[in-house]
Amino acid sequence: MPYDFFLEYLFGLPLRHKKMFGVDSYYIQEKIVFALRYKEHALADNGIWIASKMEHHEALKKEINGLRPIQTYGIKTWLVLPEDFDQFEQEASRLATLIKKNSSLIGNIPKPRRRKAN
Repeated sequence: MPYDFFLEYLFGLPLRHKKMFGVDSYYIQEKIVFALRYKEHALADNGIWIASKMEHHEALKKEINGLRPIQTYGIKTWLVLPEDFDQFEQEASRLATLIKKNSSLIGNIPKPRRRKAN
């Protein structure tokens, strides 16, 4: 699992793990909070993905240095703390603190999936 140290920062939280599009995503209750991505392609998007409403992106970028939009996939409701950022682990620690404090800047409740008609 990539970035195990980040999960250690969050020890004690009731995280629920789920694979999502080949990345390891994490929920707290029904809210998706973050994903850990490490792939051999689109290296610029490797790192800690943060689920956030678009109206919170600027405030979140002021809190955590190095956050930026995901480049490859055109996903607008996520930001990434890229693994190649010089202060990656330091900012990941600050990010973990916001998650532990249940910051309103982080997390989205996914829309319910439609069930296919038989």
